Amino acid sequence: MNLTRLGVMLAALVQLAGAGVMDQMLVRDSLGTMPRWEQVRWLAKRRLPDPYLRDFTPVQDSGLRCVGRWSFGPSTWVDVRATSADTVVFLSRGSGVSIIRFRSQDSLRLDLLSDINSHGLTGRCQVRDTLLYVNSGGVECYDIGNLSNPVLLNWLSQPLIYDFFVVDTLLYTSSRDSLRIFSVSNPASPRWLGACADSGYVMYVSGSQAYLGHQAGLFIVDVSNPSAPHRVATLGFDVLSIWVQDTLLYFGTYDSTFQVYNVKSPVAPAPVGSLGGIAPACLYLPPTCDTVIYSSSFDVISVANPATPHRVGSVSPPGWEYGVAAVPALNYALVADYFDGLAVIDIAAPQSPQIDSLVFNTGLAEDVAVDGTRLYVAGLWSGLHVLDVSNPAVPRQLGNVDVPGVRPSSYAVVARDSFAYIGWTPVPQFRSVSVSDPTRPTLVGGYDVTNYPEDMVLRDTLVFIAEDAWFQVVNVARPRQPVLVGSCVLPGDSRGVCLQDTLAFVTSTPTQVVNVADPAHLVVVGEFDRGEYGIQIRDTFAYMTGYYAAYIYSVADPTAPRFLDSVSIGQPVNDIALADSLAYFGCQDGVRSMSLADPVHPTVVGFWATPYLVWRLTYAPPYVYAACSEAGVCVLETTQTGIVETGVSLPRRLAFRARPNPTSGRLRLNVEGLTDAPAVVRLRDVTGRQVLFEGTRTCRGPLMLDLTPLPPGVYFVEMRTDALEATTKVCKR
Repeated sequence: MNLTRLGVMLAALVQLAGAGVMDQMLVRDSLGTMPRWEQVRWLAKRRLPDPYLRDFTPVQDSGLRCVGRWSFGPSTWVDVRATSADTVVFLSRGSGVSIIRFRSQDSLRLDLLSDINSHGLTGRCQVRDTLLYVNSGGVECYDIGNLSNPVLLNWLSQPLIYDFFVVDTLLYTSSRDSLRIFSVSNPASPRWLGACADSGYVMYVSGSQAYLGHQAGLFIVDVSNPSAPHRVATLGFDVLSIWVQDTLLYFGTYDSTFQVYNVKSPVAPAPVGSLGGIAPACLYLPPTCDTVIYSSSFDVISVANPATPHRVGSVSPPGWEYGVAAVPALNYALVADYFDGLAVIDIAAPQSPQIDSLVFNTGLAEDVAVDGTRLYVAGLWSGLHVLDVSNPAVPRQLGNVDVPGVRPSSYAVVARDSFAYIGWTPVPQFRSVSVSDPTRPTLVGGYDVTNYPEDMVLRDTLVFIAEDAWFQVVNVARPRQPVLVGSCVLPGDSRGVCLQDTLAFVTSTPTQVVNVADPAHLVVVGEFDRGEYGIQIRDTFAYMTGYYAAYIYSVADPTAPRFLDSVSIGQPVNDIALADSLAYFGCQDGVRSMSLADPVHPTVVGFWATPYLVWRLTYAPPYVYAACSEAGVCVLETTQTGIVETGVSLPRRLAFRARPNPTSGRLRLNVEGLTDAPAVVRLRDVTGRQVLFEGTRTCRGPLMLDLTPLPPGVYFVEMRTDALEATTKVCKR
């Protein structure tokens, strides 16, 4: 990897705290090509905030409620618990941990026992007897006495924890500025014991020493007195991974060297041997075989003679390798392979290890689409995932379609009935997927559109596609043979699309209004003065997401959109979904709901902090589904209520009609069932503001309202008496 090139590119894009949506995407894509240990170092060296490490503390009474989560994304760590009865695998992926039973008596078999939703993106997971510890920014502790039902005992919410290690009843955490030690003799209530001003990105604890790996060196800290830890030695290496066995210290360095040191005297560590050409993010020495060490980049290293370590065999997993564990008795090793899930490697012949299979791959959640009780997730690097959300509290994966080793770039998905449509690379970049059997989705057709789809809308038999510099329409009347029916060039990269009647609003640079009345002849008819990421239309208003704000435009005349106002959000805003009288904004720190009672001045009424930033939102009543990139999908429900029409509560004998509807001006109200009853008549716009007041009128015969002075739009006619009230909706052309 050319880190210099990546560094120059990222430096030109980043101050993450002030980055806009487009910058975020480029930064995210670039960081995604780095192993995690390189990301941490690169950001820390430049004193940039790490988007993976943040305090995730959702407020319970926040106006939004998380109903359920599907927490899975890239794999980052693996640990095993082997007993005489079985072997259990613990796989950190996304913002969750999967607990898997591993069997290989006859043939390899992995049974998913349970999934854990963690507080944030997960790193190291470590099992100790019937307890599981997980790094999720803080450290979580679970009782896994029942593997099918893990129970959270405690979340030690120390922010920005890089790594941790548990030995007996002591928990060691390494954060940005210190090593902290806690007693976990009562796992549900950790007790702080001591700290020192040493830190590391990786750590290992053995005996009375803690070993901290940092770009500034490998620090050896005496922890024999937990209340007063102190550094006793430093080795001048930029350290990636550490393992300690008895008096031998093994570690990998940034310059691709595997080192062996004798630490019988921790204050004077002595070099023993080294091996070049190895840069592992993780090392693993099986407890049952102390002469062979495995690296996550999958090298099998003999340390039978520590003075002359040598590579016995190797195989290259397809993605970035983060964690490794091995069970020699079963002849298998396991690698948490960032891109491709869990790589299972046959080590029966250590000289020629073979990749047996790749399982539990989920990639990054880029987009979501809902059709009935199914949720479709476009997974960057992992294709399409089909989930059952009939119980939204427990989304369950039914199946996925992927091509091992290809890592398709899938940013957008739409679905209806027995077919889903997804963006895909390599070509063809638009794919049809049969989901008639959701457990076995199958690629059945495709069309090579100009660029890969960034966003799509499905209407009838047409899919409208926003692409870089293009807007295209594909006919899927025959899903197995999609056909391009129309296209037009746009001035810049397109990121979002919204349809209203015969118009498509495509966020570009700047955002374009395209007439799609004739899909074969697309015509740009209007242009905004800015280009943003997400866009939605409500009545005559357009809501766009942007840099730290939402922008509101009038599109009463779509050929000349008119800027009205902006609402500061305080975080980069990636997408928007509209639901009744609420708008939902997907932000870097979570989802915000806003009331559109006054559409020109939305007000925040709810917030829920997601485990990671939100890229896409979709609303399928009564839930909002948020695609949280590396953290999977969150299912949210609002605790706020919008304005609704009230006619359903009226007695059957009362008839309240407005004609003509739509109207160009004069409106006739027919009220039946009331005679000489005094009534107050008001006209409100979609914001709930009163725009016309008729005072007290007698409900005898028709009432006339003149809407001529009012601009086009949707209005509500409200009539109240002492005992009854009614509302009906009218449209002014």
